[in-house]
Amino acid sequence: MSAADDYERVAIVTGGGQGLGRAYAARLAGAGARVAVVDVAGGAARSAAEAIAEDAGADRVSAHEADVTDEEQVGAFVGAVVERWGRVDALVNNAGGALLPSAPFDSFSRADWTRVLDVNLTGQWLCAAAVVPHMRAAGHGKIVNVTSTMVSKGLPVGLAPYVAAKAGVVGLTRALARELGPDGIRVNAIAPGYIPVETRKTVHTPQAAQALRERMKTEQCLPVVGVPDDLCGAVEFLCSPASDFITGQVVNVDGGWAHG
Repeated sequence: MSAADDYERVAIVTGGGQGLGRAYAARLAGAGARVAVVDVAGGAARSAAEAIAEDAGADRVSAHEADVTDEEQVGAFVGAVVERWGRVDALVNNAGGALLPSAPFDSFSRADWTRVLDVNLTGQWLCAAAVVPHMRAAGHGKIVNVTSTMVSKGLPVGLAPYVAAKAGVVGLTRALARELGPDGIRVNAIAPGYIPVETRKTVHTPQAAQALRERMKTEQCLPVVGVPDDLCGAVEFLCSPASDFITGQVVNVDGGWAHG
């Protein structure tokens, strides 16, 4: 791609209104992309878009309220992005979360289990299915799914639905990379370590969260607590032409917690 093509790139970031997604959206906008911020919390999406607009300009960012588990809503925001900017070059499938307080695996209800898998796995499949026709037509595209290094270790105990869903994301990433490679579409995933962020759902008590932070810091190669910006470089790279010969990969961004 030329520099001009790079500047015209259009990226969608789901769960982009807060936490890690907000950081990804800001980084991609700062790199020159036009960014669609999607979040189930419309106010958060609009707030993030307004902050990005202050630096990048209002014409280079849009906000969309949508639930990624709702096929009609997913189709609507992808359609709105294409109507406004004519293309979709990158999708960052970030929407998700553990959603529920940690608990023994057999204490979750069937509805709890299904909800966590819907948000973390099915939502990524629905969003990919919605953008791929546009990427196929263009002959290129980047999909960056978000899994977790928890998949490597099955930790922390008490989040079985979330760990299972994120393991599914790894399989989905590899399957889509294989299937979509002939169309020029690259599909990769990042696996963040434990990055403390403010969320709408409390998974750990403050004491448990602090203990988890300190424990993981001692187990990492880099004995520091990660912050959202630590993940942004990997997302920007996987959305850029610099990663055109990379697909089907899971990149751990975790300070070396799950290395090897």
